[in-house]
Amino acid sequence: MTLKKMIGVLAGAVGARFAGAGIGLLTQIVLARVMTQSDVGIVFMTMSAAAFISLFVIGGHALYASTELPRFLALKKQRLVSALQAAVLRDVSIALAIAALLLCLILSFLPLSPGLRLALIIGLICAPASGLLRYNSIVANSHRRYELSFVPDFIVRPGLLLLAILAVWQFAGQVTALHVVSAFAAIVIGVALWQAKRLGLDGLHPLHWNSFRQAFSSKLRGRALSLVIVSTVTLAFADIVMMIAGVLLSAEDVAVVGVTARLAALAGFVLQAAQSFILPDLTASMAVQQRDKTLALLWKTNVLTLVLSLAALITCLLLGEFALRIFGAPYTVGFTLLLVFLFGQMVRAIGGMNQQILALHGYQMRTASSCVIALLVLIAGSILLTRAYGMNGLGFAVILAEIVWLGALAWQAGRLCGLRGDFLWLLLNRQTKAGGH
Repeated sequence: MTLKKMIGVLAGAVGARFAGAGIGLLTQIVLARVMTQSDVGIVFMTMSAAAFISLFVIGGHALYASTELPRFLALKKQRLVSALQAAVLRDVSIALAIAALLLCLILSFLPLSPGLRLALIIGLICAPASGLLRYNSIVANSHRRYELSFVPDFIVRPGLLLLAILAVWQFAGQVTALHVVSAFAAIVIGVALWQAKRLGLDGLHPLHWNSFRQAFSSKLRGRALSLVIVSTVTLAFADIVMMIAGVLLSAEDVAVVGVTARLAALAGFVLQAAQSFILPDLTASMAVQQRDKTLALLWKTNVLTLVLSLAALITCLLLGEFALRIFGAPYTVGFTLLLVFLFGQMVRAIGGMNQQILALHGYQMRTASSCVIALLVLIAGSILLTRAYGMNGLGFAVILAEIVWLGALAWQAGRLCGLRGDFLWLLLNRQTKAGGH
């Protein structure tokens, strides 16, 4: 597949999901315009808390199901499908109890701001429904019921939230953080229950409790514990940054961090879509050990993502301040932070697809160690750098953590797979390796 054709197919493949991203962006602009800056920060912290806690509760099982559930269905092993759902129900119940206990301890002993306390409480309330929505979206995708896969979470949920905010603004005249987080919780729960009802017994359902198998559950739990760390870093890195910001910065600064992080995430979304799009071809070429084709695919993808991230950085240099002004004048102070976050996306593009290569070779759980190191670097770096540079220091900590994480993944991929997917390695080895065959 040529690079030109890849770009064309990519544009069509991500079009529908961009609609959801557009709704989310419009929601953020409305929030910034109708609410105080501190209230916007509380809303962003609440959304991140819900995402983070739900990943802690079900992230490992969701990541496991994304690969194993389609295989069980293809082999028509319905008993394993039911056993998987039963194990998920039991483990999630335990994880929710642990999360609630940890949250009670945090709220009791740590001097958190009222806004962060509210965010954590609402986040815990939303976590079961948010996790159900996340897991059932994978189930729907595995059953090729695509209308229930990404539409509820990426379009219906943010669309309803936007309508709720506009309705409160129209009829109440003033929108507060409590209004928005209450609407957010109700919408997440409602959409999750609607999706679950539509999926019926294909999704998580109480009737699956009867299919519980202790041996299967014990084996799954060990893998899920490793994968929950992987899923947290790969899927909720921005949410972790928001939670750290909520602890270290004022609510006003958290609002700026939230806006800039979400703008940068639009570029990150395109990069992830490009890498996801190439996965089927990459999997096929690696399965039949076509090294030349594998290297060519990795090189094209790296070039594409690097060009896209560089274009986003240049666009920000030219129009970033104008884009932030759309949210309101107080948000223009985030221009430097937006540049830093976009530079972080470019670092991730240079890091390439080592995570995917390790997963395709069956080493996905091994990457948990790299994720733990990256998280520790992010937390330590944030504490140290925000003291010196304020909210910009948070961006510097993100880049530092990205470099450490991607470097660790590159080392693991080279050692375990004999192949790396990062730009620098491909630049040095693509021609020599291909020429050797």
